[in-house]
Amino acid sequence: MDQASLSLAEAARLLSITEEEAAKLARFDGRVPLEAARDRAGASTLELARELARAREEVGRLSGQLKEVRATNLRLQKEVRNAGEERRRLTEEVLELRAAAEERLMLMERVERIAYVEQTLAESEAELEKLRNRGLLARLLNR
Repeated sequence: MDQASLSLAEAARLLSITEEEAAKLARFDGRVPLEAARDRAGASTLELARELARAREEVGRLSGQLKEVRATNLRLQKEVRNAGEERRRLTEEVLELRAAAEERLMLMERVERIAYVEQTLAESEAELEKLRNRGLLARLLNR
């Protein structure tokens, strides 16, 4: 067994590739030289380093977005609290206005009753005055 080379199965397992891909690296005797395996592993390492750098950039970008989302979330939560306080204030104001409207309605009903009583009183006074005038006229005519 040649120490400077690997079988296709060993190379495939070591490099995490298929045996067909390992066969492309093999010599005429079907064994993969250690130098070729190192070169492939180095290329894989370089690819992994590039992918890691891209992943770090993505993490940085996503981290920035997360900070923006958190800031927006805090702002929206504050707006929700303020809106809740405003809603409570408006509800209290509506209840006060409703109470004032009910009080005004009661006062208007009282005014209407007073107006009715005044009208009835005026009619009664007019009738009384007519009766007095008739009595005075009757007295005058009887004398």
